[in-house]
Formats: sequence, structure tokens, C-alpha cells
Amino acid sequence: MDEQDQALEELHRTQENRNRWFLPGAIIVAGIMIAISVYVVRATHVLGPPKGDVSALAPITSQDHIIGSPSASVVIVEYADIDSSYSKSFQKVMEQLMVTYGPTGKVAWVYRHFPLIDEYPNSEQHAEAAECASSLGNANAFWSFIDFLQTYAPDNQQFDPSGYDNVAQALGIDTVRFDSCLGAHTYQTRVNADISNAIAIGASGSPYTVIVIHGQKSIPLSGSLPYDAMKKIVDQAIAKAK
Repeated sequence: MDEQDQALEELHRTQENRNRWFLPGAIIVAGIMIAISVYVVRATHVLGPPKGDVSALAPITSQDHIIGSPSASVVIVEYADIDSSYSKSFQKVMEQLMVTYGPTGKVAWVYRHFPLIDEYPNSEQHAEAAECASSLGNANAFWSFIDFLQTYAPDNQQFDPSGYDNVAQALGIDTVRFDSCLGAHTYQTRVNADISNAIAIGASGSPYTVIVIHGQKSIPLSGSLPYDAMKKIVDQAIAKAK
């Protein structure tokens, strides 16, 4: 089996798993209280504890990309860079977590953009492209687009934007409309809003995550945690949720 076949097989496995727990929806969270405690782990550009105000976390709305139940008691809000090796690693962790917790209705995952343009020059364009795919494709197109980019440019590799049309075609998206959306920077404002909010809440690397716990203070996490560590945090959050 060559590398392309292996990549396709991995992609198909990811999408099959997601089909078991994909539930698009809106979650409205008001009056979020943020904990003082901060977990700092592997990440790109982490210089120490976050300096922002995590209480400035933008409310989750119907415009967010969300997987899981809209009534989940624990919501994991992630700010990520599509090209970052740490974000790629954490993406797999989150997918595994959602296979475990998504069907229970207790955990939801919100994905927002935090492209590290200095290190990954195409990362902001990737974020806009994912938004274009979302607007033109089916309900799962946003996540599938990211899957494609990360599967074909794993680890420290960076996806070449010249391959966007191939990805769009594979997702059944009209490439002319896709190219027009991307060329017009239709979603640049949205991506910039995510970036600004990430910085405001203290993100200095990607991924940066906030665990929002219903009825409790939330927990900010900086970097990519392994599955076992995330599972422990999620289990504790579920137990504390009201």
C-alpha cells in the first residue's frame, strides 16, 4: 500500500468514526466563569502562563463549528492552526474523545481558528478555505476539509494551497464557487475575529483550549495534551458539571 492509499484509508476511518457522533447544532453559553488554574503543555509559541483574560471567551453561537450534543454539560472550545503539528496531534485526541463521549451527549467540541502565520505562512488561508468549504458543502464539509489537509500533510508538513481544488472536488464542492469565495476573502473577518478572541483570552500558541463546564468555573489549557490526560480532565469536568 503506497502513502496515498494509506492516507485515504486513515481519512476514511476518521470520517466513519465522526459519522457516529456528528451532531451539528448551536450552544448558547452565558455568564461563563473562568478558573485561575492553567495547564501549560506542548504548544507552539508558548512562553509561559497566558497573559490574557480568559473571561473574554466569545460566547458560543449557531455560527460556531460544533460536534456533539447542543445540551452537553461540558464544551471543549479549541483554537487551532490547521498546519501546526501540535494542533494535528490534538485533533486526533479530540476525535478519539468524541468517539468516546459524543454519543453520551455529555461532551461537545467547538473548533475556532488560531493560525500562527509567522510559522505557518498558509495557515490563515487554510482557515478561510475551511470556512468556504463549510459554506458550500454539506454539514460535515468543514471537518472533512481539515481532515484532508492534515491527512495529506501530516506532522510537520504544510499543505500546499494549490491542492485546495482537489480537496473541494473530493467533497463534492463546486470549485468555481470555492475559488470565488476564497479569492474574495469572504471569511477573513470571521477568521480574524477568532484570532483576536484567542489572543484576548491568553492564547500564545496553538492549540489553545477552554473547557467550559456547566455551572462551574472553566479550565484553560495551552497546548496539545495526550488522550489519557484529556480523558482525565473531561471525566473530572463531567463529574463537576451541574
